[in-house]
Amino acid sequence: MSPVMPTVSITSNEGALASASAVLEVRATNPEFNQPALHVKQASKRGGAASIRIDDPNPDIEFVETELDQSDPAAGKYEIAVQSDKLQINGRKSNNTGFETLVVFQRPAAGGNIGIGFPEARQFGKFGGGKGVIVIANATIAPSPSPSERVAGAGILYVEDGALKYLGSNGPPTVIAPA
Repeated sequence: MSPVMPTVSITSNEGALASASAVLEVRATNPEFNQPALHVKQASKRGGAASIRIDDPNPDIEFVETELDQSDPAAGKYEIAVQSDKLQINGRKSNNTGFETLVVFQRPAAGGNIGIGFPEARQFGKFGGGKGVIVIANATIAPSPSPSERVAGAGILYVEDGALKYLGSNGPPTVIAPA
């Protein structure tokens, strides 16, 4: 098998920089057109190959929505990251000093667990020693039992004081499992 040869290769060794810098920047500068700035197309009929691959000690992709109210500097900022063998979906902290974890996933060989709602990924710890478990943090604010606040045709699953609860489109909250 011949060695892998890139069609285009960009190498950068700029050393320490005063601020974060990109090696490659792709810009779509015409605001009149809604088109991708970067479009990756694979011609393979087999599939399975990564369209984008990031090899990094702490790989992440940051998403910044630019058309939001700028009075909240953290609004519209999210990232997908891998840290300590966990895939995380993170949202920017309200003080804009970093990210907090919204959801974390472990691959099956590492435990196969899912965690929801802990701002710090390390709080998921060892998932209580379980494998294939889902950890849900207490709701910071429980959903309103007011009928005007309900989601029509749906229900809300949440944890309050360690108890698993369900609030359907009608009726009071149901305790599925006490704390």
